[in-house]
Amino acid sequence: MIARLAMGLALLFLLPSGRALAERPPVPVTVPSEIGGYDYDRGRDALIAGETVIALAAFDRSCAMGNMKSCYNAGLLNEDLFKTDADKTRRTTALASFDRACEGGFQRGCVAAAGYYRSALSGVQDLPRALVLLRRACEAWEADGCGDLAEMLHQGEGTAKDFEAARRFFILGCERGGRALNCFNAGLMALNGTGGPPDRLAGFDYYHRACRLGSAKACSNLALEYVQNDWNPEDFAIGKGLFKMACDKGEMIACKNLGYLAERADPGAAGKKQAARLYRQACDGGEGEGCRSLGILASDGIRAAGHKRDALGLYVRGCNLGSGRSCYNAGLMYLIGYRAPTQLHTGLGWFAAGCKIGDASSCGGAALAALWLGERDAAGGADKAARWVLYGRNLDPASPLLDSVSDYLAKRTAEPPTLQPDRG
Repeated sequence: MIARLAMGLALLFLLPSGRALAERPPVPVTVPSEIGGYDYDRGRDALIAGETVIALAAFDRSCAMGNMKSCYNAGLLNEDLFKTDADKTRRTTALASFDRACEGGFQRGCVAAAGYYRSALSGVQDLPRALVLLRRACEAWEADGCGDLAEMLHQGEGTAKDFEAARRFFILGCERGGRALNCFNAGLMALNGTGGPPDRLAGFDYYHRACRLGSAKACSNLALEYVQNDWNPEDFAIGKGLFKMACDKGEMIACKNLGYLAERADPGAAGKKQAARLYRQACDGGEGEGCRSLGILASDGIRAAGHKRDALGLYVRGCNLGSGRSCYNAGLMYLIGYRAPTQLHTGLGWFAAGCKIGDASSCGGAALAALWLGERDAAGGADKAARWVLYGRNLDPASPLLDSVSDYLAKRTAEPPTLQPDRG
């Protein structure tokens, strides 16, 4: 069952290099007697009334008086107005407002300013300054300062990669009440043992927190843990419900996994029809594994998934969306002429794509295709076949298919291994 269910494993980052700043809501706290408090309140009331320009003017006046929350809010509004009028000076003004808020001790301003200094598209990229601002914010207990700092340490932005520190700061960003992504990344690193020893209990605790904070990917990964306890009907029901919730929120791997559960619950026509709908939803949503599963149903003659001749196109589509196992199935159809003309070069191309994505079986298929192309072909020959096997071994030392291919390459007189579509 584990092989058929897929988990979203990539670390998520809110502000990867070159991306626009995320929006943050204006600060919801006001003390009328504070400096600039009157204009701060006026600005908030104008926002409620939908008068953005009036609100900005009020926040600017309050900021000039020394109200740092107003400086931060003025920065946010300049960013919002830039999306409407594309006036580039607004982004410069926004950064100045965030910098002033930061210098005045309002740490969310530091986090927002650091986003500009991280971005290659801002025109003011300064990674060392971004690191300084985020460390300052994190030390002052600003949760998202810790989370953004963890991202920079994990990716090696402006500094050497430091997974141990990244894991620690993601945890701080989660436990101090930051966004769901901090909790998701803390959970993923704990489960994978990245930056420290694996900690299954802590990992799923952080997934729980991220799911409750609205992370569909965390809910999907949490669901995977529940449905593997299929001996417990209550756990299975919880997992299925979490998959559905994540699917409804747009997490396409959850839709694919729901399709598998539908097939498993009802192997008949009704179950496969429901599975085909969910696989198609995942495939159309950009999940390559959904395309692969839909292709398998199509090749089995399930009309709800399409015609048998549609299977190859679905595998190709899945491969292009990053599913290594889809690449393998596409390569196999060309290699052995399975509902497609035998084309060794084309098959090798799809196997190579899957191998480079990280699918060890595709490396084995590439080795066979290279061997059968022969020494006279630039892409063929025993040496190139052996290189594909070595590449695959680095991905999965225990792959049974690679064992068979290695034996065949060594003996050359033995029968070639029988390749079958990946239906796992």
